[in-house]
Amino acid sequence: MGNTGLFSCFPKSESPMWPNIWAAKHFSPMLMQTPSTNDLVSSAPPERPKVLVVDNERLLLEYLNRILSKGGYEPILASSGVEALEILKHTTPSLVMLGVIMSPMDGFDVLRQIRLTHRDTELPVLMVTGDSDRESVIKAFREGANDYLTKPLDSELILSRVLLQIRLHRSSVDLAQSQERYRLAAEGARIGLWDWDVPRREVFVSSRGKELLGYSDDELHYDLETWTNRVHPNDLGLFESLLTRRRPDDRERFECEIRMLHRDSSYRWIQCSGVVQTDEQGIPRRLAGSLADVTEGKVRDVLTGLPNRLLFEERLERTAKRVSRNKSVAAVLFLDLDKFKYVNDTLGHEAGDQVLCHVARRLERCLSEFQTEGGDPTSGNCIARRGGDEFTILVDPSPQLDVVQRVSEKIIAVLSMPIVLGNREVTIGVSIGVSFLDSHQNSPTEAIHQADTAMYHAKTHGRGCYRIYDPGMQAVVMSRMNLESDIRRALKSDEFYVMYQPVVSLETGGIDGFEALCRWNHPRGESVGPDVFIPILDSLGQIGHLRDYVLKVAGHQIQAWNIMLGRTRPLTVTLNASTREFSQSQFHKHLLETMREFDVDPSMIRLEVTEGTLMENPGTALQCIRELRAKQVGVGLDDFGTGYSSLAYLHRLPLDLLKIDSSFVQSMHRGNESYGIIRNIVSLARGLKLDIVAEGVETAEQHQLLYQLGCSHGQGYYYSRPKRAEEITPWLLSGMRLTPDIESVHHGEMLGISQNELDSLLQCHPQAKEPVAPLTLQ
Repeated sequence: MGNTGLFSCFPKSESPMWPNIWAAKHFSPMLMQTPSTNDLVSSAPPERPKVLVVDNERLLLEYLNRILSKGGYEPILASSGVEALEILKHTTPSLVMLGVIMSPMDGFDVLRQIRLTHRDTELPVLMVTGDSDRESVIKAFREGANDYLTKPLDSELILSRVLLQIRLHRSSVDLAQSQERYRLAAEGARIGLWDWDVPRREVFVSSRGKELLGYSDDELHYDLETWTNRVHPNDLGLFESLLTRRRPDDRERFECEIRMLHRDSSYRWIQCSGVVQTDEQGIPRRLAGSLADVTEGKVRDVLTGLPNRLLFEERLERTAKRVSRNKSVAAVLFLDLDKFKYVNDTLGHEAGDQVLCHVARRLERCLSEFQTEGGDPTSGNCIARRGGDEFTILVDPSPQLDVVQRVSEKIIAVLSMPIVLGNREVTIGVSIGVSFLDSHQNSPTEAIHQADTAMYHAKTHGRGCYRIYDPGMQAVVMSRMNLESDIRRALKSDEFYVMYQPVVSLETGGIDGFEALCRWNHPRGESVGPDVFIPILDSLGQIGHLRDYVLKVAGHQIQAWNIMLGRTRPLTVTLNASTREFSQSQFHKHLLETMREFDVDPSMIRLEVTEGTLMENPGTALQCIRELRAKQVGVGLDDFGTGYSSLAYLHRLPLDLLKIDSSFVQSMHRGNESYGIIRNIVSLARGLKLDIVAEGVETAEQHQLLYQLGCSHGQGYYYSRPKRAEEITPWLLSGMRLTPDIESVHHGEMLGISQNELDSLLQCHPQAKEPVAPLTLQ
């Protein structure tokens, strides 16, 4: 094979004793060309790349030293493979030029040792072989060489090959550094990378991308089906749309969120961002971008930190499959907070948010007592905020009914305890509906719907309780929902109308005012009383619309009657305010603005509130009363005695009117307990200079007793049922009295009894409600 070292270009007939003569003869053309290779020299990088030249022949080492130095490189000379390997321990050049024939190690031995520590992308090696040594070239590439040179050596070719390899090496280093920077950035941002080759139907996903789904880098194949099969069926269309739409832009950006199947069988929300590369026809050929797990932000409630509706329903789906497989049972609880809207309306949404967070923490502590231990790791209780003031709970597994009952009772008890917000306490409650998920009964969607239906049933039967779903509830709930729909339509279609019940002077029998009462003319001809539609309107938050309508109609009517009669003491009309409205801090402003809008005289309007309204939020109520009375709107206390607010607090309220509840009037007989209570209520009210109206007067005996006790006014069927305005106008024009002459009796006799004794009588009265804490007014 002959000499294949760097100096194999010397002819065998020439003696190496005359290298300068031979070099002058054979290399002078190359040396003469070297200065003219300005493009090669100028194209070299500004810094002088190091080139390690390895061969046993000293003269050629010196020759290449000159060539490389003039070419802008920094040669490092090694006369043996051992020396070269030693140099590489301390220095990493940009290139190695390696002769083949050397001793004691030949070029292939040295190359193998280099490749043990330096990959071909890290350190390029340029082998030099004989001019027709094909086998050596092939062997060099197999051992890891990057390129080769053959004799005769040419200076231009040498510099060109060196420059090419150094440029390739620099590009490889830059690419590796760029990839490393991107990898570190991606890991720091906790995102994965993906690259979809459309024609080859292959998807490359980085190790971090696989980690998002619970897999290691050596798991999951690159074929397209492996990844499309992990996309949620409902989201697959988004994925496929990336391919089906033609794009005029060669690199159109996209971003979408899809659910992908995790190793633990749950779905994770993955944000998929990237670019689409298309061909000349706008057909996608390649898609690449990033993957980020956005599950927490997607399935967690931002306010409370609880799972949201999406995560709960996904969890319920998995539970349903396990329940079906194991023939077990799970329970679904649907919770709706009581009085939460009142908190929002009176204290503001910030306070409402605080209440929701308190509720979430209490539910977590409560459910922890019933947490399943051991067993299937996919089972266990789950609490979620569904939206607004609604929560759902999965009790899993739920082998016995009494477990669900105890959980429900515990939740009701825990959530009924006062919540401290700064220096204020608020009290709410909860209504709960329960349904069961088993292997043969219903689907997850049905379970939630049934629990919701049962909760609705609990709401309409007193609140603060739980109900377990039974099929009969559905008809009741549908009836209620239909009624709600009818009421909403009635507001828009003017199906409500106003009737008036006279408030009669017990002394003269004349009409001094009216109570405006709303009625509903249902299109089907059904009679729906205010005891039905008023609470529904209140719960729907629509009571204000009805109040505005009644205020406009009754306000205009009372003004028309007063103009017609020309009385020195005008008639007044009384309207009822709901607890929800009166407790709102802006209620009085809205009411006064409505009066101005409808041109209603405030002095002809009286507003009645219940004792319960004052007890809900006494500070707000007191401020509202003061603001209304400052504008000449009268304010009265309705159904007095049933809410049991101590009479000792009445003098603190700037009231105009006190209404005695009909339950006292209708149970009153001379000398009995109700008679004594009314007698002293009248006495104290007169001492506070309040008008007194007794409700529910139905007999002449009640009328006479009330007059004898000093009550100023009465209202009830004894005088008149509620009537339309057109029926009342003739009465007023005729000056008709609504009571017969009263026999001469001693008017306003008093019973000597203290306020404390009267409070005790009220507390013991069968119509009185549970005593509450004393009213605190500021």
